[in-house]
Amino acid sequence: MSKTSQHRFHLWGWILFVFSAIFFMVSSIRAGDPVSLIGGALFLLACFVFLVPLLAELKASLSSLSLPRKYSRYPRDWFRAASSLSRAPGAPMMLPVPAHQQDQIQHHQVRSELRFFASTR
Repeated sequence: MSKTSQHRFHLWGWILFVFSAIFFMVSSIRAGDPVSLIGGALFLLACFVFLVPLLAELKASLSSLSLPRKYSRYPRDWFRAASSLSRAPGAPMMLPVPAHQQDQIQHHQVRSELRFFASTR
């Protein structure tokens, strides 16, 4: 089980403890027992004390995860690096390619890669 899923289980456990403390306090109010009400309030406060570091750690672990990129094969800024090289002083000007031709080129490249991988099996 990953650390993130463990944190989520811990979080749900503490949320259930908070709800049980609230119901304990409601039942002590209905029974008119001030000692039970104080005990329920302290239990609720203790639940929140334990929840604070858990939520901070869960937030840190979730923010460190990166979303999967669609094209993970290439470095993140490979296109910017390539286009900045082509715009170097004295570099020839590249004409823009229409969108439908870019799609055709991309499909052709994907088919070529699939054929290559199929031929190597």
